[in-house]
Amino acid sequence: MTSSEINHNTIVIFTSIFPFGNGEPFLETEINYLAERFEKVIIVTQNIEDLKPRQVPANCEIKRIDLAVSGLEKIGAISGLFDSKFWKEHKIIKSVYNKKPNKAIISTMLISLFRAKKIARYAKTLYRDNQQNSQLFFYSYWCDDVALGLAMFQKKHTEAFTLSRIHRWDVYFEESKFNYLPFRHYIANNIGKIFSISQDGIDYAVKNWKTDNNEKFVLSRLGINNSLTYEVSKNETCLIVSCSNLIPVKRVHLIGEALKEIEDIKIKWVHFGDGLEKKSLEIQIKGLPGNVEVELKGRVPNTEIYTYYNKNCPDLFINVSSSEGVPVSIMEAMSYGIPCVGTAVGGTPEIINKENGYLLSINPTADEVASKIEKFQQLSIEDKTEKRKAAYSTWENKYNADKNYNDFIERINNL
Repeated sequence: MTSSEINHNTIVIFTSIFPFGNGEPFLETEINYLAERFEKVIIVTQNIEDLKPRQVPANCEIKRIDLAVSGLEKIGAISGLFDSKFWKEHKIIKSVYNKKPNKAIISTMLISLFRAKKIARYAKTLYRDNQQNSQLFFYSYWCDDVALGLAMFQKKHTEAFTLSRIHRWDVYFEESKFNYLPFRHYIANNIGKIFSISQDGIDYAVKNWKTDNNEKFVLSRLGINNSLTYEVSKNETCLIVSCSNLIPVKRVHLIGEALKEIEDIKIKWVHFGDGLEKKSLEIQIKGLPGNVEVELKGRVPNTEIYTYYNKNCPDLFINVSSSEGVPVSIMEAMSYGIPCVGTAVGGTPEIINKENGYLLSINPTADEVASKIEKFQQLSIEDKTEKRKAAYSTWENKYNADKNYNDFIERINNL
């Protein structure tokens, strides 16, 4: 990258916990592209507890904001009842979404407004302190109260540039226990652009948010780096890998149930990830037949996962989640030429097809998952290799970080 290719501006990216803790690991790739193309990157994280951050490029400055709402602040949030934005949203809930603004929804609205106003004030301060040196871009990684705050800031500072991504829980109403996400009309009307990691996210938002600004939505896929090419699998045992938190939405137990149905194939299943369901999974594993070996790796750095993929050349990657955006774990697997099995939810059908793997139904049975494993294992070496080629090609053409993040940054610069 030459100095002439560097954007001599500043981008402020609002995250949940990154660069602290273990969450948002996918930002570890994106932040390098932002830092390479912008003169300065300000990372604003809501993590106020952890002491040691993950490594970030030298031109990144880390700031923290506490968006937790205390009991006293919850009382203060009631002042939102005097805000016109509250009553406009109240009307939208009734007339556009055909929902009843019950106590839970009203509470969600008031807390969202309260948190968003804090973000708007914070953005204003950053803008005031930095605008004399460079153009500022304000980027919310999630379409949540931060995005709402940036939309509020943008409305008063039309010369500023704001954007947000949408993924899964921040776009699909069904992901909320109240079947409602607050102030989607206000965000769409006032923020600069909304970048979706999947076409399904755009289609859903257009259909269900029912805003008048559909041109605000832009497809911008995430990406994975991998300089290695895929290898032909020579495993005598069918090596199956999975990678996710052990939480209900991931339904990892379904993989165990499927393996219990297979008795004539020698299988090794390796899972990366940890969570609340680990103990129940360990109990389930004890009931698997002797032809199935299981290794629970726990939560490990992404680099360790990549090393394992490169060294062991897994045969299949399996994801049986009940909800997804576009799983980064599948992108990672395909970058190593691993055919994938996944449920037809969210943006997963955009990455898995019959050439590079097998698409399951939205709520597959153990028999359905087992049948895909058996079907793959019955393929000839040549056909398995073709699936590996197709998986690698899917990553290279659609989820290559170099292509996707550089294109994303060009779009930002054109706001």
